[in-house]
Amino acid sequence: MHGRRESEASRTQPLGTPSGVQRGFPPGSPVGSPLGKVLLLTGSVGAGHTRAAEALAEAILHSHSARSARVVDVLEHARPLFRAAYRDAYVGLIERAPAVIGWIYRTSDTTRGGGARRLVQRHALAELRALVRRERPDTVVCTHFLAAELVSGMVERGEWTGSFAVVVTDLDAHAMWAVCPRADRWYVALDETVEILAGKGVPRERMLVTGIPISGAFSARLPAAPELRARFKLPAALPMVLVSGGGVGIARLSDTLASLLDMPVACSVALVCGRNERLRAEAEALLARRPTDRGRCAVLGFTDRMHELMRAADLSIGKPGGLTSSEALACALPMAIVHPVPGQEERNSDHLLEWGAAIRLNSPETVGWRVAALLSDRARLDAMRAAARARARPFAADAIVEDLRRMRTPAASAANFTPRLAAEGAPESAAGIPAAAMSMPSGG
Repeated sequence: MHGRRESEASRTQPLGTPSGVQRGFPPGSPVGSPLGKVLLLTGSVGAGHTRAAEALAEAILHSHSARSARVVDVLEHARPLFRAAYRDAYVGLIERAPAVIGWIYRTSDTTRGGGARRLVQRHALAELRALVRRERPDTVVCTHFLAAELVSGMVERGEWTGSFAVVVTDLDAHAMWAVCPRADRWYVALDETVEILAGKGVPRERMLVTGIPISGAFSARLPAAPELRARFKLPAALPMVLVSGGGVGIARLSDTLASLLDMPVACSVALVCGRNERLRAEAEALLARRPTDRGRCAVLGFTDRMHELMRAADLSIGKPGGLTSSEALACALPMAIVHPVPGQEERNSDHLLEWGAAIRLNSPETVGWRVAALLSDRARLDAMRAAARARARPFAADAIVEDLRRMRTPAASAANFTPRLAAEGAPESAAGIPAAAMSMPSGG
């Protein structure tokens, strides 16, 4: 075994790079900087694309693979009207008309046409194009398809040259991930994702199955679940349910919490509301009306301790975004899926259900009944944990960084690379990455 595992102290804190922040690396970093200056382009349509970019910045930082790594939200460099239409309108439709999102997903799932779309994007994202030309990065990695299509056009027009990679952040792949023909590499979650993209024209030899990149915190050594629960002032001995407030939605929050707290099987609940202060206030108001239940429920806003919450929990209730699902799998955490967004989240949901790592909660009236039944069935819950663990790819970010290095480093120097971490007891590839973390698609 020639991989290394970082100290627990250095791994238990998330190390993601905030959007727009550039991190440099200390003088005398080992093995040089084969990736040069890295630009990680994401899009703030939901949090998952940005978390993937931050996970890659973290892996680059730990492997000393670049002179600098900067995470940039493309929508922060878009014209205001385009940004409002692209991000704000999308979020509004998710909340008010999810069926429309499903229709848009299905009807746009094609690589044909798109000339008008690309023309609008070139105009709306002129500031971003200027940033790329000005910064002249050596490596560009896109974790959102809007950025990928724009960069592909820049390469085609000779506006930028360098190594160009695309990271697909869902288990399935929409056609928008394929409309960037100038990319050198696509990093995908599954062998099936390869088949989808190959059918949409992406060359198989340019795809690598790595999984979806997540923060190293989700594979860190942590205390046992009872101690983690105590950190959040929750009863250590009770089973714990982790609820993503955004997934449940404010309209059903009161009923969902009441159903969980009224179950015949006693449990504690950690509710994460993110930056939704209205949701948090609603939860606090509910608990104020139920003072005897206050000690069994922790209401949290935005937190960088999701890795601790996931490792402490017995079940997660929420939406199956690509990053959230990958983080839960890495923590061997069964999921109860609610309100998946039609399109990509429904397809993620199909995979999780097929693997046996999740159940789906379709009726708000049965939430408490179904969760109680699952928590009472320890054998089934253990089987779901095992299914999640079997599908986890916690070292996806390492595998992506290693492959980027291979593309930019002579073969003779690749053997000198020491990865950020390796799983103890796991078989390793020649580069030190666990073998299960990295594979070429069959036929590639």
